[in-house]
Amino acid sequence: MLLTMSSDERAEAFDYPASGRFGTALAPAPLMLSQELANTIGMDHLPVVDLLGDVDTAQHWIDAVVPPWCESFGADDPHIVVTAAELPRLRAARDALRSVLSDDASPNDEPVLAGAAAVTVTKSGAHLEPVGTGVSWLTTAIAIETAGAHAHDLFRRLKLCHAPRCRVAFYDRSKNNSRVWHDTATCGNQANARAHRARRRATARENTSQ
Repeated sequence: MLLTMSSDERAEAFDYPASGRFGTALAPAPLMLSQELANTIGMDHLPVVDLLGDVDTAQHWIDAVVPPWCESFGADDPHIVVTAAELPRLRAARDALRSVLSDDASPNDEPVLAGAAAVTVTKSGAHLEPVGTGVSWLTTAIAIETAGAHAHDLFRRLKLCHAPRCRVAFYDRSKNNSRVWHDTATCGNQANARAHRARRRATARENTSQ
């Protein structure tokens, strides 16, 4: 995959079953797969299952996202077949990625995602190819993505929604990188409504005490 690839048009053509469930737009390359992995989470208060909860749903997600991602980035499709033994490692990789994306993560945290990649340097740039199989290949692909995103100062735009019961991963396309909700019409309005009610209660208490 070329770390210089960053076309929004290519991202829009990418199938994104995890992020699509939450109605959030897919991040541009090189953060498509990272956002997808982060959004495989389930939600107990909504009919949203954990896509890494069992082999069948995990395999369906992998089959949907890995081949087109490989085509977009010029990588060989590893034809990943997930096993029950690998599911905990895959969920651990997701948890590690989400901890890095968390707004309370420390910039001095030790690296939590790692992988082995084959590097080819040509006049057109550096081409990195994940090495390994199964979950190891996938975690390497995520590591390569985030390396490219950091190189282009894009990684800070991949965030988790501030709503405590949401925490969906979204890509902030605002000019000043100021978005905090994955969906202003839902999470943002709910937070604003709660803040408004809190202010009204505080005003009522103040008027009563006078």
